[in-house]
Amino acid sequence: MSDEQQSQPQGPVNVPGMSDDSMIKLGDNEYRFGDLSDQAKQIVAALRNSEQQILNTRNQLGLMDVGRRALAAQLRVAIENPESLQQAQQS
Repeated sequence: MSDEQQSQPQGPVNVPGMSDDSMIKLGDNEYRFGDLSDQAKQIVAALRNSEQQILNTRNQLGLMDVGRRALAAQLRVAIENPESLQQAQQS
């Protein structure tokens, strides 16, 4: 963050799903979200965003894997029994 950004007053950090009473576990220690500095709260927000993006990407990869397997099955039919694939496409 630049000096200019750090010196500008910022409003309260809002992290969806987190209240001031929410607890953050870091290693063996727990911290109350409301007691964290604004910078720490922003890092929590970035971490939660990162975790959500990882989850979304894993879901997308799962869907792509299903599609890849379907294409592999179509390829197998196209190679081993091209007549049936042609009939299925004409239906």
